[in-house]
This record gives sequence, C-alpha cells and structure tokens, in this order.
Amino acid sequence: MAKCYLTRSCGEQVFPLKVPFLLFVLACLVAVVGAVDFLGSYKSLKRLLEILIFFWAVNCIKNEDMRERLSLLLIIAATLSTLTGFYAAWENGITLASRYENGVPVSNRAEGTMSVYMTYAGILMLAFLVVTGKLVFAPKEKKWLYVPIILLGFCILLTFTRQAWLGVVVGVIFLIWSRKKSLLWFLPVVLGIIFLASPVNIKQRINSLIDFKDNNLVIRMALWQGGWLIFKDYPIIGCGFKCVDVINQDYPDPTGYIKKLRGMHSNFIQLAVDTGLFGLVSWISIWVVYFMTLYQRLNSMQGNLAYRRDAMASAAACIGFLVAGFFETNFYDSEVSMLLYFIMALPFTGTQSPDREDNMQNPSN
Repeated sequence: MAKCYLTRSCGEQVFPLKVPFLLFVLACLVAVVGAVDFLGSYKSLKRLLEILIFFWAVNCIKNEDMRERLSLLLIIAATLSTLTGFYAAWENGITLASRYENGVPVSNRAEGTMSVYMTYAGILMLAFLVVTGKLVFAPKEKKWLYVPIILLGFCILLTFTRQAWLGVVVGVIFLIWSRKKSLLWFLPVVLGIIFLASPVNIKQRINSLIDFKDNNLVIRMALWQGGWLIFKDYPIIGCGFKCVDVINQDYPDPTGYIKKLRGMHSNFIQLAVDTGLFGLVSWISIWVVYFMTLYQRLNSMQGNLAYRRDAMASAAACIGFLVAGFFETNFYDSEVSMLLYFIMALPFTGTQSPDREDNMQNPSN
C-alpha cells in the first residue's frame, strides 16, 4: 500500500481471483457472526490476512528474472532446511514410536524447525513439486535441480507423513502427464526402487497406505463421521471456527477422538463444519477459477517456455496441497498456507496479461 501511494501506481495493480477470494472472506465473516461461540471463533479471522501474500506477490514480482530468483531462493531455503531433518535422524533416529513418555508412544520424525512434522512435510512437499516442475520442463538446463529433489524427497520420507507422500505422487503424475505421457510407465519402477531401498519402518508406513484397518485411518473416519453430523445441523453458514471445542459433547463420540482432537483432519470436512456450504463452495471456487485462469494463460503464452515451466510447477504444488488436504487440515496450517499463496501467485507474476501485451504492441488500441 505504501509503494502504491509513493509511486502513484494504484491503478496499475491487478487482482486475479478477487471474486472467489472475496466470496470466501465473506463466508468466513458470516460464519463468525453466526458462530455458536463468537469469542472463540473471531480470532481465526486473522488467517484471512494471509491471502494478501497472493496479491502482494502478483503485484510486486514484476518480471521473469525476479520470479526466477525468488523461486530459486525458495528451492535453496527448502533444501537447506532438510539438513535439520537429517541431523535429527542422525542424532535421535527416525521411527514412528521409538520411545514412551508417561506410557504414551512418542514418534521421532523429521520436523525441521517446525512445531510438528506435518507442517514440515507440507512445506517440503510444496517445494519438492516446484523443483520437480522446473526440472521436468527444463531437464537439460536445470540438471543441478536433481540435488534438491533427492534431498527434499528423502527428507519427506523421514517425516512419515503419508498425506504429503500422496500429494507428491499425484503432483508428479500431473507434471509427467503434462510433459510426456509415455514417461508415466517409468514411475512405478521408480517408486518400486524407492520402496525397496527404504528402511523397514518406512516400508511399513508405505504398506499402511492400503491398510483400511490402519489406526490413523480409523481415527479419521471417526472424525469425518462426527463432522458430518455437525454439518447437518449447521449446513449453510457452519457453526464458526473452533466450534467443535464447544459442541463436541452434544454429539455421539464412541471412540473419544472428536473430544480429544477437535479437528476433522480434512480441509473439506473442516470447512464444511466451520463455514457451511457457503464457505466450502466459495473455497472450492477459488481452485476452480485458479486452474481455469491458469489454463487460459498457458494457451495465450504457448511460446513462453519459462512461463510454462513456472506455471506447471505452481499447478503441481497446488494439486499436491489439495490431495494432501483430503486427509489433513493443511489449509489451517499457517506456515503451509502462506507458502501456498506465494506459489499460487507465481503464474500471475513476471509477465503482463495478454490484453496489456496486445495494447503495448498495438498502441492504436
């Protein structure tokens, strides 16, 4: 805002996706006004300020060179952060339940400098898909990116965070499908090699992905069932943020997980509970408009290979985030969502819109 004022450039600012973002903000405000616990709910509105990161990046990253330098800074920072994960593995070992505290099993997982391994895994996942996108669409120019990919990929494994693994796999499939579909035949081979080369505890964790009796899946199913019951009572505007803390005792909870965790472990279920259909639909509309707009921009700038590389990397990271969000409320994780908004903005930076480019090339317009 200060820059706009000092440079008199307010009229030059652009706000892509402003309509779905505004609808989502409105839905959150309405949910808080009608919340079962207003005082406990309104504090969560501060997270809406994170959206400003998207518009800041769109309007402040003015050229492709700046976009490339900031992308590389993100990659380097994320790669260096893996050293903290590797150090933890060397110092304490990495297992799902290596020690007990007060009779409760405590996991040793790579978590970097984050407060919890899921946050660390979410950040590494986004960075990994950005790196992979750049490499897939420029394999000869960006050979050095193999180093970050190896370090980031290995560290993601050490987090034991399955939703991040799933997000990575789906994001990579999207990139390979977009670049050269025939290469998908090699993906099972690569995944098989990774599985065979992994330690036993990681193999067990991978195997649990298809175990429908897995304890964590059972917990999530219990939470989703409870969330559905709450949603049916507050279907339009939800019951407000953190409402489960207040009303969980009003619903059947035979497993006790709802009272203990008070979160739905899914972006979609959590938003349905907190903000109702208004919030959930408006949030989904952000992604619908995002991918539609991205598709249109890619078609309008087919000759710009640098733009295509960055746009596909951004799209892959968003897809990975959404896939992981089926099993985790990563949208409510500030560190992850702030990085997501920055990565989302990359395809809208560094190049002018097609209309502006046409006007510059044809002054008579």
